[in-house]
Amino acid sequence: MKICITRTKKSSYSETFIKDQIALFSDFSEVYPVHTGRFPERCENNTLLSPYLFWLLHKTFKIIVGRNNSFSNYGMKKYLKENKIDVVLCNYGTTGSHMVPICKALNIPLLVIFHGHDATENKIINQYRTKYQKLFVYASYLIAVSEEIKVKLISYGAPADKIVVIPCGVDIAKFRPNETSKKENQFLAVGRFAVKKGPLHTIKAFYQVVRKYPEAKLIMAGSKGGLYSECEALVKELNLTESVSFTGILSPKEIALLMQTSIAFVQHSITAPNGDMEGTPVSIMEASASQLPVISTEHGGIKDAVVHNKTGFLVAEEDVDGMASYMLRLYENREEAKTMGIAARQHIEHFYLQSKQIEKIKVLAESTLL
Repeated sequence: MKICITRTKKSSYSETFIKDQIALFSDFSEVYPVHTGRFPERCENNTLLSPYLFWLLHKTFKIIVGRNNSFSNYGMKKYLKENKIDVVLCNYGTTGSHMVPICKALNIPLLVIFHGHDATENKIINQYRTKYQKLFVYASYLIAVSEEIKVKLISYGAPADKIVVIPCGVDIAKFRPNETSKKENQFLAVGRFAVKKGPLHTIKAFYQVVRKYPEAKLIMAGSKGGLYSECEALVKELNLTESVSFTGILSPKEIALLMQTSIAFVQHSITAPNGDMEGTPVSIMEASASQLPVISTEHGGIKDAVVHNKTGFLVAEEDVDGMASYMLRLYENREEAKTMGIAARQHIEHFYLQSKQIEKIKVLAESTLL
């Protein structure tokens, strides 16, 4: 099977799951990755899909008639035909919608993964409403990374029988416990400082922990964009500069080491004012695979990835006091945290193995060729 896989960027620290997806598909298929923006412009070696003049005209006409125009479509069609692509797998519904006219013209099956914002953010839904309807008709399968995303897609008119729920998985060889690692007095949060990840709520909850246990620490890893400035200001306002560390972007290996030495993983995910929601956050699954209990919210796919009172604790969105109480509970009860962490890894091994999740997508892709 020759499969073309799309992604918006070739390298993005927050999308390592797509990099892993491409690598795992390469074990049993010929993979042709394309990238750059909602409508892919380049192949894996960064060569433009269209001739340079066509690419320039595409950029010009995109402003007038949109991403799909004769100049942009030409390069993608040529690439798919020359490489005799059997199936196209799109990451994100927005990209999938732009691939519909091309796949339709070439009679190539199309699978699309909806990861979160592409199925929840109000601006995107309004902008792509018509395109999504055409996507729902043409796509062979629509893959939702959580049950909540599936419900959203159905509400937009997607046929339920085309939707398959397949969350991203975790490589449990990369994220695993280390029994010899000493647990520090720290909580860990990993992710972009996006509104939907609720970093300000996490800091406010942690503040209640520090008031009782001044030695407690919170490490927040992620790119310094979004709400970072507000988080930094809140930390100063609450006199937490000695207690909260902003590490910036870390490698997966560095994050794995932090997960092995932390008490619990914390993330107060919320529905952003613009409607943006999480799918099933990969960092939460990685923490669970590392045998960390997770303290988070009843939000999106988190409700499935974290089993309340067994692999972690879930509170209502914006329930800062509830989150703080569970952080205190695990800080004071390390054996309970350890027991929950063991259950968390077992949950991941049973339901979220990366190889099994990719195998499910592979089966769907192959079924379109029968």
